[in-house]
Amino acid sequence: MAADSVERRSERVPIEIEIDFRRPGDHRYRVKLLDCSAHGCRIEAPVKVSLDDIIWISLPGLESMQGYVCWIDGWTVGIEFERPLYPSVFEAVRDRMRGNP
Repeated sequence: MAADSVERRSERVPIEIEIDFRRPGDHRYRVKLLDCSAHGCRIEAPVKVSLDDIIWISLPGLESMQGYVCWIDGWTVGIEFERPLYPSVFEAVRDRMRGNP
């Protein structure tokens, strides 16, 4: 499923920063985060992934979060978080990603 056909459940914030990405049993990669919401994010994948693959990402100021690959468009991948972020937590992470204190 392509990114444009996904219905949004929460605000998606366009932002480009590098974050950590890994799959179970694999080593950690630095990847470009393209946007983020309380329910998931879009990244440039460093390796081939499949739908429903379990992944772990690290957003600024948070412990690693588990998610699932929910769509793939070439090397661009949509990740749905296992547990959505609380609105106040998402706002704090969004501010950190934008470089605000």
